[in-house]
Amino acid sequence: MNTKNKTMKKFWAASISVMMLLTGCSTPSNQENAPAKEPVKEEKVQSETTATEEVKEELSKTEQAKAELDFGGETIVFCYPPGYGMIDTTGTSVPLARRDARIEELEEKYNVNIEQRDDASTYWENMVTSIASGAPEGHIMVTQERQLLSWVEAGAVADLSAAMEKTGVDFTDPEKYSQLVRKYTNYNGAQYGFSDPAPYVSQPYWFYNKRIFEEMQLGDPYEMVANKEWTWDKVTEIAQKATVRKADGTIEQYGLGAMMLADFLGALCQSNGTNMATFDENGKAVLTLAEPKAMKAFQQMSDWLFKDKVALFNDGSLDWDATIKDFINGNVAIMCGTNPVLNNAKGAPMADDFGILPPPMGPDVDNYTIGGSMGQFYFIPKTYEDMADKLILLIDDLYELPDGMTREDTVAESYATHVRDEESLATYTEMALNFDTSIYEIAVIAGLDWSSPSINEICNKVVKGEGTPADVVEQNKVQLQTLLDDKFSKLQFTGR
Repeated sequence: MNTKNKTMKKFWAASISVMMLLTGCSTPSNQENAPAKEPVKEEKVQSETTATEEVKEELSKTEQAKAELDFGGETIVFCYPPGYGMIDTTGTSVPLARRDARIEELEEKYNVNIEQRDDASTYWENMVTSIASGAPEGHIMVTQERQLLSWVEAGAVADLSAAMEKTGVDFTDPEKYSQLVRKYTNYNGAQYGFSDPAPYVSQPYWFYNKRIFEEMQLGDPYEMVANKEWTWDKVTEIAQKATVRKADGTIEQYGLGAMMLADFLGALCQSNGTNMATFDENGKAVLTLAEPKAMKAFQQMSDWLFKDKVALFNDGSLDWDATIKDFINGNVAIMCGTNPVLNNAKGAPMADDFGILPPPMGPDVDNYTIGGSMGQFYFIPKTYEDMADKLILLIDDLYELPDGMTREDTVAESYATHVRDEESLATYTEMALNFDTSIYEIAVIAGLDWSSPSINEICNKVVKGEGTPADVVEQNKVQLQTLLDDKFSKLQFTGR
């Protein structure tokens, strides 16, 4: 992965422009001081009217629908989960301030009042019942992979297909919409979810502690990545050197750390060009964990955790952020984790400097392969399906890229304050937008990580020495496939 210097420079320039907007340096605030226009002759008006009619004839289906859109002063509610930081309460987020400024423009343009909320304390618990009662918390709401299928089966999520056909809004536009979300929220020919291209990485990626690497002379990981030397074997070598044991064998510094075992195994599968479960060409959910590439990933995880004992992990008995805290406190050299690691490193803040790396290459790939995940995305409650055409037109305008900015700029802007160097920012940005070549894991959307049996259960058996990866997969693969069959018995995957 190459550092995107041009993207970083454009990002800083765009940030300055936005700050000027926030401080009142833009032209719209001066419009009321503009001189009054002179009366226009009748024949000129007629000429302009004719010209306008000609332009209207050239408008696309979506542009024409937007030109006619008028909410009549109605209030539209964007409702977010509490604690997700999707409303700028501190006044310090440039991206959120820009979004809010854009919302104000759309309110005037479409005669609508847009309200943003994140105060629904029972957001997740009461979602289906509130929609069934005809009183959802919002018109446009947030969900995650784990909830989507059950909400769709319960009839809580609007099918957007008719609205897309009516308005011409195109979710296949990668500059506006996440292609992972578009693809993996399409079942039985119906489109249920949407999102702008995620401004964050929702799948696991890898961190390293710069102090530990320098003190123990473990090498430069950025050079390893550039030279394609950042591999499972290299991680093994570094983790063994970086693990520090006391005289009694107690480990006081781990070479490697991970969050939940199912996430760790999934990340290793993806870094070897596969996954634990996927959809085949006919849309059927199939278990791939028993296939050779995935079994190599499982065996590598077993070696680090059980045989070599160089990796700190969470077997589900600890607080969800326990291993994150160990990394933040400087007790782990390399950490495989998700965005909470990055957010905690910023919030604590982490005393040691750290860097961000792509997942190390497995033995069956010749380039870095990155996992794909939808993370959080949006849906429209079934209650408002009849007005979904108006709502997605509003969203389509909201997702327009700011003038002079690329999608890479918007990601870099969002996370420039979280990372410690340009290499990390460039790597993070590339991973966030890597939807064309990413490998999507359906084990999470299918709930296999916490089912019975579950991926976490069989991983725990291995790390406790109760069986080899081959043993536990052989013992459980039929049941896991049955769980997949049951999960998708009423929902045929039709995303393309």
